[in-house]
Amino acid sequence: MMDSANSFLSVVLAVLCTASAMGDFLKLPSVMRAAETVHCPPNLCTVLGLIKIAAAAGLIVGLTVDKIGIAAALGLSIYFALAVGAHIRVKDRLKGTLPAIGMLAASAATLATSL
Repeated sequence: MMDSANSFLSVVLAVLCTASAMGDFLKLPSVMRAAETVHCPPNLCTVLGLIKIAAAAGLIVGLTVDKIGIAAALGLSIYFALAVGAHIRVKDRLKGTLPAIGMLAASAATLATSL
């Protein structure tokens, strides 16, 4: 079983990932602008949303099956590290990069508390 800090972070991160995925599925203008900025094809947004939903589910399952939660947190840490890298690659402004940085921090904190 995970400790209470990890449980809290896992639930918060699962909610954030679900909300972010909804933006991907609905192709919200802010999401589409961010995707365009990093040269991500619009049709890939649905796939990225599915990845976030799968990870959110993994975090919730991970509340009882530790290894699943660890895998989900690790996967999200890698996902958002790549997202930050994509923003840096195109020299995006900090305002555009900050959401990915925040999600990377949340993912890394969740991973750290799960080990």
